[in-house]
Amino acid sequence: MEIKQLRYFVKVAELNSVGRASDLLNIAQPTLSRQIRALELELKTNLFARTGRGVTLTVLGRRFLEHARGILHATDSAIDALNESKTAYDGRVVTGFTPSVGLTIIPQFTEQFAKRFPKASLSIVEGYSSSLTEQVLMGKLDFAILLNPVASPNLVIDPIAAENLYLIGAKPVGRRKREIKLADLADVPLIMPHTMHTIRPLLEYEAARLGVTLNVAIEIDAVRSIADLVERGHGWTVMPINSLRRGERPGLSWQRIIKPAIEVTICLVRPVRKPQTALPTEAAMLARSILSQMLSETTAG
Repeated sequence: MEIKQLRYFVKVAELNSVGRASDLLNIAQPTLSRQIRALELELKTNLFARTGRGVTLTVLGRRFLEHARGILHATDSAIDALNESKTAYDGRVVTGFTPSVGLTIIPQFTEQFAKRFPKASLSIVEGYSSSLTEQVLMGKLDFAILLNPVASPNLVIDPIAAENLYLIGAKPVGRRKREIKLADLADVPLIMPHTMHTIRPLLEYEAARLGVTLNVAIEIDAVRSIADLVERGHGWTVMPINSLRRGERPGLSWQRIIKPAIEVTICLVRPVRKPQTALPTEAAMLARSILSQMLSETTAG
């Protein structure tokens, strides 16, 4: 198996066409087809299903695509590290944030990244904590900031801050405007992400311990859409205090959940085995610093 074969495979997979890929790669179509077939023979499986309109990935092909991208990213990072003609801060950083963290940090992080590393490029992925963790382990991401990562010998986990969960709505529930007992959420119509999201299973687990069944009226994964629906009075949601930029939505009610109080830990996650060059290391520290400052300002406010 050769690196060039992986590059050819990824390009064909992205374009769903050997012909278009051959044009972009500046390689003859028969040669490209032979390279792809040689890769399939090496792997002893069909990566593509051939159709009259082009090619589509097989189930195993889709699975292999994620690994191929991780290998190519690691290879490019290694080449950058050995290329003496580049500065320490040339290259590309690929990072991931959960939607709630991304809503908080992405605008300021991208601005400061561009100022600090003008010759570097930045790619940002948003996703659930479990998905981001998997992508870090596969080498697709240089680092990620996410919630409650599961401990792994293949990850460096750097806690940034712990945040309480709040009930957020257009008006408070019950008499206490700043706090609410978890048991009192039983009849509250909630607008929540699907169960893959870190916060929801944590909330449902704690509720189940009290014998409480939550009323999830609407499931939606877009944080901004949840915020809009909540602001319009269609229900309440449960999130950390910084997830909806509290200062930008002064009309909302924020009640800290108590008895029990429920916390999530925001962590910076990096791979143990992947060599870290100066650029991704400094970019990770920049993201951590920005988020820590923003969280402390919100808490102080």
